[in-house]
Amino acid sequence: MELEELIVEIVIGLFLLFISYQIGIKENITLLHGYHYTQLDPKDKKGVYKKKIGIGTLLVSIGILVMPIINLISHSELGYYIGLILIVVGVFYIIFIIVKYNGKLI
Repeated sequence: MELEELIVEIVIGLFLLFISYQIGIKENITLLHGYHYTQLDPKDKKGVYKKKIGIGTLLVSIGILVMPIINLISHSELGYYIGLILIVVGVFYIIFIIVKYNGKLI
């Protein structure tokens, strides 16, 4: 693993961790695409939707962050497999939540 790859993965993971904090905890809905919250029922806008999108983004950020850490510890490519699983689960969870609360993805 090259140093540049390690730095990029950690920076992207930390950035997404910050985004998940802003959406899920601080409930900063403006970080989402406008369509994904203009179609919401007002009762869902209060917090449930934002917390669930924050959880999905958290899964993606953890997936990216664990890749270099596990690869460095295990001296193998195991981190890519574990990270990819977390990223895919997080993305599908986000898509599921968007479809559930908006009725459609796009």
